[in-house]
Amino acid sequence: MFTLRSDLPLRGGGSGRFVASLVMVLVFIAAFAVTLSSYVGVLISGWERGVSGTLTVQVPAGENFDAEVAKTLDVLARHPAVAHASLVPRAQVDALLKPWIGEGAVKDLPLPALIDVEMRDSDPAAVAAVDASVKAAAPRAVIDEHRVGLARVASFARGLGGVAAAIIVLVTAALAVTIIFATRASLTECAQVIEVLHVVGAKDGYVAGQFARRALLQAVTGGVAGLALYAPALGIVAVLAARVDPEILPPAHLPLAHWLALALLPPAAGVLAMLSANITVRRTLAAKI
Repeated sequence: MFTLRSDLPLRGGGSGRFVASLVMVLVFIAAFAVTLSSYVGVLISGWERGVSGTLTVQVPAGENFDAEVAKTLDVLARHPAVAHASLVPRAQVDALLKPWIGEGAVKDLPLPALIDVEMRDSDPAAVAAVDASVKAAAPRAVIDEHRVGLARVASFARGLGGVAAAIIVLVTAALAVTIIFATRASLTECAQVIEVLHVVGAKDGYVAGQFARRALLQAVTGGVAGLALYAPALGIVAVLAARVDPEILPPAHLPLAHWLALALLPPAAGVLAMLSANITVRRTLAAKI
């Protein structure tokens, strides 16, 4: 273990414990925001990969239902813009709806036939051509271009990512303000000692360094404690999320960048605290000259 030499009475005290405790809470909140942002990013990437170049054709239940489904499949199979088209089994459709409306209700519903379509060319002109061909064979058929629905969901998800980014900005600002006020309070307490140091030749930079090192130690200590507090919380959330149906809450493997960002939170908090304290001391002392 090591100790930092200081000519100022800055060790211990309620102020130091308060700053470390507040940094712990702020890092905990920042870690949650980082995880939320990473999870949203992984979900959006997965959705985009899953629907790229695909369509869904719905043939509503009704008269001549089987004939319309057969005509639609035949048209899709012969269309030059379509790579593959297959009818989704009724059992699979039922399985998708069970988590939402229950097994008993699904059996009584007149569900439409769903046809998965893989496109060779997914530009708007190709999609329009497929739509025209399908409508000619089955006028009641509806083409669902996944990119439209995905754009709305992705917009909502990006909004959540924006909220996470705003939380990180607010946490950063709160940390800086906390260090500034704590440093000013300590400057007032140590005013006489600082005057003595100036008399014996100490410069403002030396005094600022004393406060900066203390702020660095407090922030890193609080940041590590915040991550230690967040680890079991993240584990509990992961266990609870695993119990939710994957169709409702898709599982996602967080990338390495997410874990690196979490690991960097304590040192980042320390650097921010050190700079805030150093600048605050220099400006305060310069204003008194």
